[in-house]
Amino acid sequence: LPHLYLDTSNLENIGDVNEVISIASKLLIVAGFFQVFDGLQAVVLGALRGMQDVNIPALIIFFSYVLLGFPTSYFLGFYTELSIVGIWIGLLTGLFSSSLFLFLRFNILSKKLIKANA
Repeated sequence: LPHLYLDTSNLENIGDVNEVISIASKLLIVAGFFQVFDGLQAVVLGALRGMQDVNIPALIIFFSYVLLGFPTSYFLGFYTELSIVGIWIGLLTGLFSSSLFLFLRFNILSKKLIKANA
């Protein structure tokens, strides 16, 4: 698949091409997990909006990214050998925490609605 986008037969740039392929292959692993948690967050956030709950989810997302995701990205990207992969792992950490807390929020609110209508 990389051969569709990169000219691997050009010997002048073979070192750069191999480095790009190496970095991209590492990032694809993180991107796979990113897609799963991004999908979960989108679905749960849509469900919460449908329940007219928008303020608390906005705070959850803000704190997940600003207080957890970005500092983790900065630390892993600049103070470890993970480099760009560390930055994406940090972003994944923020996304994972926001999807987890949004899911917990959805469960709490839906249980309250079930009890109120029972």
